[in-house]
This record gives sequence, C-alpha cells and structure tokens, in this order.
Amino acid sequence: MAGKGGKTEGAGRKPVVEEQKTNYIFLETIKQVKNVSTDDEARIELTKELLTFERGIIFISEHLFGKPTQQTDITTMGEKIQNIISLGTGINPNTDEVQNIED
Repeated sequence: MAGKGGKTEGAGRKPVVEEQKTNYIFLETIKQVKNVSTDDEARIELTKELLTFERGIIFISEHLFGKPTQQTDITTMGEKIQNIISLGTGINPNTDEVQNIED
C-alpha cells in the first residue's frame, strides 16, 4: 500500500497573487455595497458593520488583541491517568515499586 508522499497538488498556502486578487474582489464589493470610493473607507465600513453584532466584536477583538490561550482536556476530565503499559523491569510510576515481568 503506497501512501502519499512528497508534493500534493493543491496543498499549502495559496500564491500571493491569488490572495491579492481575493482581497481586491472583497474590497471592490464592499465599496459598491457601502457606496465608498477608497479601500480604507471600505475597511472602515466593514469594521463598523462587524461591530454591530456580538460575533463581529469577538472576531475583531481576537484579531486586534490575539485570541486568549485555551486549555482543553478532552481525554481525562481532570483525572490522573494510570500507567497501564508495562515495558518489563523498571519502576512503576504509579507505586514507585520495582517490578519484574517474566513470560
């Protein structure tokens, strides 16, 4: 079974030219909808619109000030995980006892 290795078509960041084209299209659309003439005015109008609802305020805040760090524990619910794997002779981290495993 051969896996995918190396370059994958379409993977990675889009070219800067494509990013600039997308930005141009969005700015032109905002200028038409908001009836403004400059890119800066379009950005200001979009920001004003975003500030009119809660999710927009959160979006702007996260981009201006950075998203707060999140700690997520989805496996243990805060409980200590017991060592269930034994690799032979050694110290059991759960009991600090030396153990010998023989077949």
